[in-house]
Amino acid sequence: MERAPTRDSGQTPASAAPPEQPYGIGTLLSNRSFKYLWIAGSLSGTIRWLETLAIAVFVLEETNSAFLVALTLFFRMFPMFLFGAFTGVIADRINRKKLMVGGMFILTVTSVVMGVLALTGVIEVWHAMLGIFLSGTVWSSEFPVRRTMMGEVVGMEHVGIAMGVDAATVNFTRMIGPFLGGVLFTTLDLQGVYFVGAAFYFLAFLSALNVGYTPTKIASTGLGFFTTMKGGLTYIRSRRPIVGILVVTILVNIWGFPYTSMVAVIGKEDLHLNAILIGVLASSEGLGALIASLLIATRANILQYTRIYLYGSFLFLITILAFSFSPWFALSLPLVFLGGLGIAGFATMQSTLIMISAPPELRSRVMGVLSVSIGTGPLGVLHLGGLASWLGAATAVSIIGVEGLIALTIAVLIWPELRRATDIRPPAD
Repeated sequence: MERAPTRDSGQTPASAAPPEQPYGIGTLLSNRSFKYLWIAGSLSGTIRWLETLAIAVFVLEETNSAFLVALTLFFRMFPMFLFGAFTGVIADRINRKKLMVGGMFILTVTSVVMGVLALTGVIEVWHAMLGIFLSGTVWSSEFPVRRTMMGEVVGMEHVGIAMGVDAATVNFTRMIGPFLGGVLFTTLDLQGVYFVGAAFYFLAFLSALNVGYTPTKIASTGLGFFTTMKGGLTYIRSRRPIVGILVVTILVNIWGFPYTSMVAVIGKEDLHLNAILIGVLASSEGLGALIASLLIATRANILQYTRIYLYGSFLFLITILAFSFSPWFALSLPLVFLGGLGIAGFATMQSTLIMISAPPELRSRVMGVLSVSIGTGPLGVLHLGGLASWLGAATAVSIIGVEGLIALTIAVLIWPELRRATDIRPPAD
């Protein structure tokens, strides 16, 4: 197998000259290790969004409860909060490739079991919730494992374009996944969703096996598990921009992303759409994010990263608020598309900024803290679900949109460096 490049030191000085040869998407995909990591992420990401839509529709049909629909997103994200920091430390101690291969195998088996339950007609809502929780547990390793591996195999000097291409792909899966989920749920029912998911996860498992990866050599500190975790937190506290980035991550995940759990509810109850059109509506967000991610990957430079991250977050929250007031499918579709543009700025820069901000020996731990920050989203899901049960889905989304914009504005006042041209790479030794 191909060995991962070892040239990356993670300490590229801010004044370093750019590479003499252009490093484009074609060059990136010619890296065999990156290509297989990218394929595995594409396959698993498609199923993640496909299942999210299909299971939300299933739960809504079974229970007619907006709160329980919101819980589907809660159980997918909560493992990141529970286990994100732990997986960051574990990833420094166990070969990341082994963790990734094991995770894809677990997801394959879980989807087969859930498909059999659905096919035999014994599946219940709690089964679906348990399956989502297991999927979310594996997903909690996404940032400290797969995305950190991506940065290592291409080198930190190219991590911006690597994360941009990966984010574009994730956003493509956000576009195609919900649409496929609506089609499969309508034509093959829930068992079709799970069996297709099992096939995709198995292909992702095979792709992970083909990754040629040698971890970055890091000298052992001899420190205990929790002491090692504390070292990562201490480093983060010493860098104001990193703290600000993580705070914005928490805010957007609490007041932004939970709205996706209400798209199916609003589509069915307010816009009177069937499962396929609900999938189209959700997919338009992915289309906008795909286009913006490709533009970011090919055109953004490192001094623009924090601004792209911040302004993308604002655009996302603004469009969520506007979507909640829309009475027509024809208006909702472009609004959700614009929200996708904002998501792209947020999601692409989220991983990139955190990864380039940390030296190699701390990278997995800092990415683990990012996972925990993302994992705060379930708090917003519970908040949104409670509001939706009380006031209705559309009104609930309006409220979280306003709350999120207020919170984000306060964050900008506290961390004004987020709106400046800032290079947050660690200083050279």
